[in-house]
Formats: sequence, C-alpha cells, structure tokens
Amino acid sequence: MAYKSIKDPGKVSRMGGTAQRILLAPFLDFLILQKPAAGKYNITEAHTFPVGKGFIELYVTKDTGTVKYSPLGGPDRNSFDVTGEFYHPGESDEIEAFANDAKNERWIALVPVPGIPELFQVGDADFQVQIMPEYDATKNSGDGRGWNFKYSCFAANKIKYKASTITMAADPA
Repeated sequence: MAYKSIKDPGKVSRMGGTAQRILLAPFLDFLILQKPAAGKYNITEAHTFPVGKGFIELYVTKDTGTVKYSPLGGPDRNSFDVTGEFYHPGESDEIEAFANDAKNERWIALVPVPGIPELFQVGDADFQVQIMPEYDATKNSGDGRGWNFKYSCFAANKIKYKASTITMAADPA
C-alpha cells in the first residue's frame, strides 16, 4: 500500500450525529448490491431492485441519530464493529409494524450525516445490519413515548455511497 500526505481539510462543517432520516432496505430485496471498486472505499453505481422494491425512509428525531465504527480484531487483522441508533416518536400502526417485523430481518442501511452529500453504507453481502427495536413509554415529565432503534453490523471497511440514484420502495397500496 502506498500512502500519500493528507493536508488540513480546511474550514468545513463537521457537525456530529446523523441527519433526521435513515434509509433501510431488506437484504433479500436486492437484485444487485454494488461493491466498491478494488482498493477504493466508495460505491458509485446505484444498487438495483425488482420493481416496487428499494429503500424506505424513516424519520429520525433530531439529535438522536448516531453511527460509530469501532475497531474489531487483534494484532493480525482488524475491521470494524459498526453500531448506531435512532429514535422515532409515537406508536403509529406503521412504526409498530416496522418494529415488530424489522427485528427478524437483515438490512442494508444508508446513513446520511450533516454537511456531506454522500451517505455511509452499513452492511454488505458478507454482513448485514441487525436492527433491535426498544419501545419506551417514558414518564409523564419525559420526552414522550416512542421507539429507540439500535443497529449493528460487522464491516471490513467504512464505505461511502456516492451513486447519484437511490431506488426507493413503492409504498404498499
């Protein structure tokens, strides 16, 4: 591996957390799950799905979205343990159904972060995202009832999704 100098990135926004949405697609819905080019860490071609399938978008309450890449491995190999979470308020029929079904599904996530146009892709053909929903009614003085979703996945590398297209699932009739 040939390394090169990395200069000061300048004055750009590095706001923490995630944006107020997350995109998720069931792993088994993909026709083609794109990979980064060899030696690169960016996906530049759009994933493909059967007609009507694709990513869904979930609202994320402000200041609750996280994604973290922690080291995983030992002296002879290293990769990442990716973890994150987000909060969705309330108990609409749609979010209740999602929480009940999502815990038994394997996912690919596209996670937007503030200040950059690319998304972080969590999950690939080798390791998919597991979502663990947790409902909390909280207290009368709390912030209100809702769902906290934690997610995790092993990853060989941190990957950015830079394709110009994201196929979205059609809403069921």
